Amino acid sequence: MAISSAVDCPSLISSGLELSTTNVTEGTVVHLSCDDFGHKPSGGVRVVICLSNGNWSQPIPKCEWSWDFTTEEKIIFGTSVAAVSFVIVVVIAIIIAYHCCYKKRKDKEEKLYNASYNSSSASPQGYDGPYNERDSYPVTYLAYQDGPDRKHEVYANADTIDKPWLGYIPRPKVSEGPFYT
Repeated sequence: MAISSAVDCPSLISSGLELSTTNVTEGTVVHLSCDDFGHKPSGGVRVVICLSNGNWSQPIPKCEWSWDFTTEEKIIFGTSVAAVSFVIVVVIAIIIAYHCCYKKRKDKEEKLYNASYNSSSASPQGYDGPYNERDSYPVTYLAYQDGPDRKHEVYANADTIDKPWLGYIPRPKVSEGPFYT
């Protein structure tokens, strides 16, 4: 009576495939799949069998990208694309809304400021000074100090020109009523 020895096929553990079993003895059926998202065994090989000659029934495939998604992968991929698209649309909508509202608010503030600044409510004859545009404080202050015809009398002299708190400081007009409407 002859005793046959068990034949082993080469190990598949280091192949990078997901295996249904690690047994490599003769007659073992191994189902192959890939662990990475969207990857499938190349050549469509999904099952290999260990033959009596110590070889596998098919060449051992490698994992490669495939657009043939499983149902689970389709759900994950579709949900991811939809979520990213939604976030992009929301961000664009927020940017557009902010710019539109900001411009509208800025125009409204400009109109209200110009109306109150140029109105004659602060003085009976209106403002006719040498400087009737708004600007930074130092420019406004120096405009009052160095008027073209020195029409407005100032309290500052050459010694106090660098100390505006000792000279004439024009008071801003205050608009009446609510600022934001």
